[in-house]
Amino acid sequence: TASSPAAMKLPPNLPPQMAALFQQVDLNQSPHCMSVSKSAHVGGFGLSRDIIMTEKAVFQSNWMQVPAELVPDHIESLPELRKDRYGNLTTVEEGDQPTNGDVMIKFEYIADGFDASFIVQQVLLDADPEAGVPEHKYGVDKQKIIDEKCCGKITDDLGVIWMVRAGRHDLKEMIMMAKEDEKAVTKVLRILCWILLVAGWMMLFSIFTTLLSTLPLLGALGSAAFFIVALIVGTVCCCAVTAVAYFRYRPLITAIILAIAGGIAGIIIWRLNDANEASLQPTSAPVAAPKFFMEPEELVLEYY
Repeated sequence: TASSPAAMKLPPNLPPQMAALFQQVDLNQSPHCMSVSKSAHVGGFGLSRDIIMTEKAVFQSNWMQVPAELVPDHIESLPELRKDRYGNLTTVEEGDQPTNGDVMIKFEYIADGFDASFIVQQVLLDADPEAGVPEHKYGVDKQKIIDEKCCGKITDDLGVIWMVRAGRHDLKEMIMMAKEDEKAVTKVLRILCWILLVAGWMMLFSIFTTLLSTLPLLGALGSAAFFIVALIVGTVCCCAVTAVAYFRYRPLITAIILAIAGGIAGIIIWRLNDANEASLQPTSAPVAAPKFFMEPEELVLEYY
């Protein structure tokens, strides 16, 4: 891999430390280059350069430097290169700082026995005019899924099958991992949309908060009040959009939930109406309590 940094347009008078932070090296852009061995594989399946570069978390997280004793001291076609103490081939002399035009080649590998699980399409690898005959017969690739309905008259594009995870996992575990990843992304997007909705309503109310800020006492109070209003309205909008989307993609479950909610609401309204009607009915006159046989009678005293 060439190590000279690519030219970048940076703001003038930028401190060197800050400029170094902005200069991020892209190994796929000129003058840099990355080459993958044609023997790269997982099990009996060969891996192309595109797969290794796109699935960095799986295939590039455990790379190690090739031991210096396995790296050749010289390359006949590149006599200007020398091997440094780290096992890299470079044009930089020991103790010198690299400058523009210098070259460095690094050799990295991953130990054999690396495990990875795939939900992909198995393909037959063909011979390439430049790479020659592949060392492995089969490889992996993305497969587009089309769901045909009504004897093929209606088709639904379900996307592509492509899932790669490090380690050994069965089909059930892979599907559960995909569901968990989808749930996490959905939660993050919902929270982000909710924050944006609240911020948008606050911007709509900013004309009023700006006017209230000119008043010494009502400025902070008005801003807090409009924030609460924006929070409520934004939450209602977010819930409404989520409900519509849920009904679009899960109509049966949504219909059952609405039916149950409607039934509960109907029962509550019916009971409240019965209680209201009972409270409006006229009450009867009180009935005197009956006198028991042994109950003493009232004594009436007459004076003459």
